[in-house]
Amino acid sequence: KEVTSPLYHSFYDTSIIYTEHWNTNMTFPYPKDEYNENHIITFTDSIQGYAYPIEKEMTSKFGRRRRSFHKGIDIKLKVRDTIVAAFDGKVRYARYNSGGFGNLVIIRHPNGLETFYAHLSKIKVKPNQIVKAGEVIGLGGSTGRSSGPHLHFEVRYKDIPINPENIFDTKNYCLLNESALLGELILNKRPSVPYLNTPSPIAGEFYSIRPGDTLYKIAKRYGTTVEELCALNGLSKNSILQIGQKIKVGK
Repeated sequence: KEVTSPLYHSFYDTSIIYTEHWNTNMTFPYPKDEYNENHIITFTDSIQGYAYPIEKEMTSKFGRRRRSFHKGIDIKLKVRDTIVAAFDGKVRYARYNSGGFGNLVIIRHPNGLETFYAHLSKIKVKPNQIVKAGEVIGLGGSTGRSSGPHLHFEVRYKDIPINPENIFDTKNYCLLNESALLGELILNKRPSVPYLNTPSPIAGEFYSIRPGDTLYKIAKRYGTTVEELCALNGLSKNSILQIGQKIKVGK
């Protein structure tokens, strides 16, 4: 559903990121590919969550394919599987794309990234709609130039493609970390040094549950185990986590 809070609408309607080169009919609206390689991209924080578009196996990686270059990753699915927004943002494009994407949704995010969700069987959002991470934006399909049902998922900065595997752990469906240098992301390689803001648990430290979190993802992020988190918090592996709930991550 669309977010109706005046605070959200104020930001998404007036912020320059949602007014400059904002075009609901053009796939790639940016005129140049200039960027500041030292700019820090923040993926999630205490307010904004994240979610993996669909928690299923990746079948094709980012990179060169024979005579072409694959500018995203492919994720297998069944027709009508639900696809969700990876981050909070505003829908810039939601229509059939004749360039091969088929039914395509593009979401622009507060950090300047855009995410592309292609080959959908059905689009569930509209241009200029505000969405939250984990919100359903469409149903999986095989529209456009597609040999079978799958999600083609892209991440771009000012139309420059970024390898989604530099942002997401595609096997465990979680973020690699909360932020990274833009230059390292665009070079499409894993950074030579750890991502910024890598958390390390402190005695008595608590973590506030965000959209898309699971015990496994939190444990991986803090270098601990699900069993340890359960023991610290009196939880079971099947406990349902509530957004905003605080759990202990450090002994």
